[in-house]
Amino acid sequence: MNKDKIAMIFGIFVLALVVWRVISKEKELAENKMYGEAKIIDYYNVGGKKYIKYVFFVNNKKYVGKKNVFSFKCDNGVDGCVGQKFQVIYSSKDPDNNEIHLGKYNGSRPNRIRVYSPY
Repeated sequence: MNKDKIAMIFGIFVLALVVWRVISKEKELAENKMYGEAKIIDYYNVGGKKYIKYVFFVNNKKYVGKKNVFSFKCDNGVDGCVGQKFQVIYSSKDPDNNEIHLGKYNGSRPNRIRVYSPY
């Protein structure tokens, strides 16, 4: 085999591994979902992209999540709804595997999965 074929096979393998990891995390979250409340603590830019950072607690342990979003403001005029609380879904087996549900602000960025019904 020449180097180009080996590089292509390696690239396909890495891509397949990444896809498998994403799908398995989504499946695990869907099968072990728990609901909680998260508070947005930061709204920031990294490389031209906007993110929110949120915290929630499971069994008195603090977890921090982040989500890539489009620019948005809450009804009270606060950028990124900093200080507001929203529903979070987390895995009972691994709370680091979580997804915040931004309610009516979900249009700011579609969730990566739909494992819950909107409120």
